[in-house]
Amino acid sequence: MKLKIDVRSIEWWFWTVTLVFIIAALSGWTPGYGAVIVVSLAQTVFIGVRTGSAASFPSQVRIVYFAYTLLGLWEAGRVYCYALLAVGTVMVVLFDRCGIALALKQMPWNKGEENPQCKLPGK
Repeated sequence: MKLKIDVRSIEWWFWTVTLVFIIAALSGWTPGYGAVIVVSLAQTVFIGVRTGSAASFPSQVRIVYFAYTLLGLWEAGRVYCYALLAVGTVMVVLFDRCGIALALKQMPWNKGEENPQCKLPGK
């Protein structure tokens, strides 16, 4: 895989900040979990407003990601949820590959989507 870091992209910065908070949380800084949830919610709203639809493909990716961060509120599964989010977020930040997007692309309502990444189409 080839590195695809785009510091000019607001989406890339959202994912990078999220990753920093995930790493902090998994390293023992408990408020990091809440920070991940807040940044994920902000990103979800930002993308929804930017695309004009909660049903847009980029919005769907953020909604699923945000929902997964909320699973981390369940204390017994928190570390596992956030460890999986960390791996996926590293893939987005460094390689512009997103497992959630790839899975959502297979859904019947998303057939024909050309952009399997987490960024906005055409970016």
